[in-house]
Amino acid sequence: MNPSDHPGGAGITRRDIHFSQTGIPRYWFAGDVHRTRLFDALSLFFPEGERFFIESLRHYRERIAGDHRLDAEVRAFIGQEALHAREHRAYNARLEDQGVNAAGLEAEALSNLNLARDKASPAQQLAMTLCLEHFTAMLANEVLGNPKLFANADPEMARMWRWHAMEETEHKAVAFDVFERVFGRSWRPYVLRSWIMLSVSFYFTTHVWSTIIRLVRRDGRGGDWRGWLRLLGFMFVAPGPFRRVFPAWLAWFKPGFHPWQHDNRQLLEQLRREYAA
Repeated sequence: MNPSDHPGGAGITRRDIHFSQTGIPRYWFAGDVHRTRLFDALSLFFPEGERFFIESLRHYRERIAGDHRLDAEVRAFIGQEALHAREHRAYNARLEDQGVNAAGLEAEALSNLNLARDKASPAQQLAMTLCLEHFTAMLANEVLGNPKLFANADPEMARMWRWHAMEETEHKAVAFDVFERVFGRSWRPYVLRSWIMLSVSFYFTTHVWSTIIRLVRRDGRGGDWRGWLRLLGFMFVAPGPFRRVFPAWLAWFKPGFHPWQHDNRQLLEQLRREYAA
């Protein structure tokens, strides 16, 4: 799929929205420790992760200068990701106030990303970005496609996560298009993005689980096996967002894959009207 042929681009909108972190319950997801800490663990990765994504695309801005559409999409991508990082910093500051060592966990994420900056080439760093963007797009699709996912969550937190999911969906192909524009579609970039996806999948999964476990232990609930079983049921049974993303994860390894082959723009329209208001 050529970048000019896919349905993304025009819908990438930078929405400067501030979400209040005042008065948010400690366990904002239905009063459940484990489900709350799942999303909190994801948030702790985002500020430094978003900065890494922005840097990896900026490195190749000159290489795409002749493609005005793609360059505009990169600018919009950077604008959205910068605002995501800002809001998740505020989110994470609230977690730090809870005494769960959020700052230390953020520092660990930064250390891992700095290792990638030191050891990986710019091409590998860009490949990491588009793989992690695929992860966020897969999960975002689950948020957009299931309005009941956050039905029992604090309304402000639900609004924030839905905003993030909407914008991740809008720009889900930008890093991929930059990668293809710079490196083409031969077997070499295909092997690179496939290998990086396997590596990123292992890192992302282990990092998130490690963070969840440490957050829950800080809450004194590490031995709450019923809570862990409820979390696993939520993730993999009903509504099962982490089970449901598996076909989309597998699709990544198809040689002709493009993120907009899964055209889920219809899920965006209601949210776009809501956040435009």
